[in-house]
Amino acid sequence: MKDQLTLLIRLQELDLQRNQQQEECQKLPERLQIAQQSLDRAKALLSQERALLDQLNKEKKEKEDQLRIIEEKTVKLKSKVTELKTNKEYQAYLCESAAAKSEQEKAEDVLLMVMEKGDSQRKTVASCEAMVASEEKMLVLEKSEVEEASRQLLESARNLDRGYMELQEKIEKGILEDYKRLASIRKGVVVVPLKGATCSGCHFSLPPQLVAEVKMGIKIHTCSYCHRILYAAG
Repeated sequence: MKDQLTLLIRLQELDLQRNQQQEECQKLPERLQIAQQSLDRAKALLSQERALLDQLNKEKKEKEDQLRIIEEKTVKLKSKVTELKTNKEYQAYLCESAAAKSEQEKAEDVLLMVMEKGDSQRKTVASCEAMVASEEKMLVLEKSEVEEASRQLLESARNLDRGYMELQEKIEKGILEDYKRLASIRKGVVVVPLKGATCSGCHFSLPPQLVAEVKMGIKIHTCSYCHRILYAAG
């Protein structure tokens, strides 16, 4: 019977390994999803910054058009200086000329400010483009790693399944059925060692007679409380 317990312990180890592999397989798509989300965020930010740059370029063109109109107005105003005949007309011309110059300087300052914003925004867009390129490379790399991990897990799972099937054939049918029934209920470890006079699965104290019989290993015993299969460690 000790041999059967040894086989059950080994079968449980394989079960735990298979469960771990299943968990790892389930996490693989999540890795790709995280990488894709990171790329999507980078692309969304790039789109946002490009839209802002387009807006600044449009604003720059508008300011350039406004400045050109003001400059044309100034040129026309200067051409009228030869037509002035009276001091009053000349004084009015000086006031109009000063106003035109002030308007032109303000327009030039506004245009310069927009151009500086545009230069800064182009740098931001370039940085975002580099980020998108980096995230795209990371996604490609992550896909490659996930594919390799998936391949290795599949190969390992096949080996485990072969070992599992071979091991099941060596275990008595009734004992195997009890093990599988308990495993489906407990969703975890169902073959546990004694810890002194207690079950290491539920930590309840066991009757001395049961403890003694488990240590003898003549037959398979289960915990009085959690019904896990017991064995004496060592």
